[in-house]
Amino acid sequence: MKNNLISIEDICVFHKIEIGFVQSLEEYGLIQTTIIKKTVFLDYDELTKLEHYIRLHRELEINLEGLHAIAHLLNQVQNMQQEITFLKNEINYYKHFNLH
Repeated sequence: MKNNLISIEDICVFHKIEIGFVQSLEEYGLIQTTIIKKTVFLDYDELTKLEHYIRLHRELEINLEGLHAIAHLLNQVQNMQQEITFLKNEINYYKHFNLH
């Protein structure tokens, strides 16, 4: 498990961000960290999300509330896309019976 973790301190130094920003993202439920022996780590899967939020915050100057709203809306879009795929598959299944 440790192999998939990177320390928050290393991430903050690399991206030149404050640890408080990462902590705020976690408080909003946008990312999840892991604490091992008093050191805070981020899983590599979460790193992609963090970097996405960093870009939105820096390049578009979106605040934490905006990031939370964007994450919520993107989650809704993803759920709708999954539902559309399911419904398309179901329609194709029934079309198969009508053709024969």
